Amino acid sequence: MPKRREGPVLSRGKKYYMFDEIIGFAPDKRRVRRSLRTQDPEKAQWLWEQEYKKQWRLYYGVEDKQKPKPVLFSTICREFIDYQRNIRHVQEWKAQESRLRVIYDCWGDIPIGDVSTNHLTRLDTYLKNMKRPRSNFTINHYFTLLKTLFNYAIKQEKYPGKNPINQVQPYTVDKKRRAYTPDEVVRIIAAAEKVEKSARSFAHFQKYAKRIVLMCLYTGMRLGEVLNLRWENIEDDKIVLKRSETKQRKEKVMPITAGLKEVLDSIRDNRRNDGYVFPFHRSGVRVQAGLLDSLLRRIREYSGVEDFIFHNLRHTASTIMASSLGQGVGLADVMKILGHSQIKTTMRYLHSDFDRMKKAMETLAEATKK
Repeated sequence: MPKRREGPVLSRGKKYYMFDEIIGFAPDKRRVRRSLRTQDPEKAQWLWEQEYKKQWRLYYGVEDKQKPKPVLFSTICREFIDYQRNIRHVQEWKAQESRLRVIYDCWGDIPIGDVSTNHLTRLDTYLKNMKRPRSNFTINHYFTLLKTLFNYAIKQEKYPGKNPINQVQPYTVDKKRRAYTPDEVVRIIAAAEKVEKSARSFAHFQKYAKRIVLMCLYTGMRLGEVLNLRWENIEDDKIVLKRSETKQRKEKVMPITAGLKEVLDSIRDNRRNDGYVFPFHRSGVRVQAGLLDSLLRRIREYSGVEDFIFHNLRHTASTIMASSLGQGVGLADVMKILGHSQIKTTMRYLHSDFDRMKKAMETLAEATKK
């Protein structure tokens, strides 16, 4: 009797793993040889063990009553969303649920263990050919979500082997995020002031356009953090955001400067009973998104900054703060204000400036003369 192997065999020619075993005893023993259709050694080992048990059950004629049913994609998605509800904001897990529904429409309700490279390629093509085609930037978000989903499935021991999304190379996208020049900042503030003065009484976002822009510039906060800021977050001379109110789930503390205090004082008289700093009506995420789009178009039209987005104000604030580095301001201070836990994240927000570069080289030249 040939020596029985204790695991999958790697095919030399095609580089995938095989199930190649001698099953049973003489004289009825038989050799079973088939492809496991994977190059992942961990997944191959798991598939080999399942196949080995199956072949011995067939040999003895024993029906496996405890055979686990395959975990379907819809099942793991449902469990994943239930988990995300406990750790994310409503807008975040609802966006994840919507994207998983799109993936389900592409794949169908397949077993999670059957997801292969072909499925990932099919999804990429499907997203590009939809009625409203997704951009490369958005497609990257879809695959990032899938990566998180598979990590959850692996942790729950419902998917064997390594995460299949690890082999997917994300698209290189031209990010439109940048820091505005001082001249552009002046024009943006003037445009926001014009929008604010010409706003009608029911135009909630437009009535606070300039103050929203100034809050983003003075604090470096994300737009969502600014719009959802509450009066209870303001404690004496500082703004304190709780763990549940920040993207990194960490408490963030920012001092209140004179300019920021002036903005808050101008809003204080119009405060509503809901506790929010900006007293506009909140009737749903989609309505807010539509109003923000209208505000963006107006600021772009009046300022002439065609690529204006609110998140670039955060980049602008970080770049301005970076100009104070070495003058009593440290990189750790900028990280704390922006709410970053890793320095590499902060470095993406510190955009170069020609004047600062010139000053740095002049300093270098002066130092080398000594």
